[in-house]
Amino acid sequence: MSFSFVQITDHHLCDTEALLMQGYSPAYAFRTVMRHIAEHVASHIDFLVTTGDIVDNASEISYGNASQMLQLQAASPAPGPALVTLEGLQNFPLYFLPGNHDDRNYFFRQLFAETSPMPWMNVSFQHKGIQFICLDWGPQGKAIAQPEMLAFLTRCLQIGQPAIILTHHHLVPVGSRWIDAFLPETEDNEAFWNILTAHRSQILGIFSGHAHVTYERVVNGIPVFGLRSTAPQPVMQDEPLFCLQPPHYRLVTVQDTFLTTRIFEVPL
Repeated sequence: MSFSFVQITDHHLCDTEALLMQGYSPAYAFRTVMRHIAEHVASHIDFLVTTGDIVDNASEISYGNASQMLQLQAASPAPGPALVTLEGLQNFPLYFLPGNHDDRNYFFRQLFAETSPMPWMNVSFQHKGIQFICLDWGPQGKAIAQPEMLAFLTRCLQIGQPAIILTHHHLVPVGSRWIDAFLPETEDNEAFWNILTAHRSQILGIFSGHAHVTYERVVNGIPVFGLRSTAPQPVMQDEPLFCLQPPHYRLVTVQDTFLTTRIFEVPL
């Protein structure tokens, strides 16, 4: 059993493609990343997954713009896959997670109209013997572990399958005081990691966004991966400041129960 997929994250698309975000064009950057994926890896992967913050200021208009850009066809319930077509990708499967910038009602209504809106989107899907567990830490900037989310995680892991965990919020420090203020409180963090540690032999990795930073860590024997956004990235300092760096996407390959990743940097 072998397959690959690509993670992208934190697109912060606006109401129209022409709108800028502090002089930066999220739509242009997003299209450039998707074109790079189409040209370099699409023929070798089974699907894409975005780990949230699809739009910047959530509204019917901003999600309508995102759906139009992607020529989106919601082929299955949330998280997908929905089929997208742009920049050389033709009816390509894409799974969506919501982030803290994503209004849950608009998210479902515009991207997955056949799925009833959920206050927290804790769902899972299967692919070639691997369980993908999608966890929702809520619509706030700070990650909050709802009891329902922790119970859902426990139920999924009790199945005993190899698992990959997808989440918007970052769960390990990245070294910036203002970004790491969004980490879960100690009690929530300990509850989450206690569940994972009890099942660590079956967890292949955790993939998240939110911090807009690429990193790799190992926590309690579990690989944890963050990813640079397609939107502007933060300067690693204590006070909020963004800079312009080339966006990243992450190619993930699963071979039996072994997982490897590769980062692609996309010049704008």
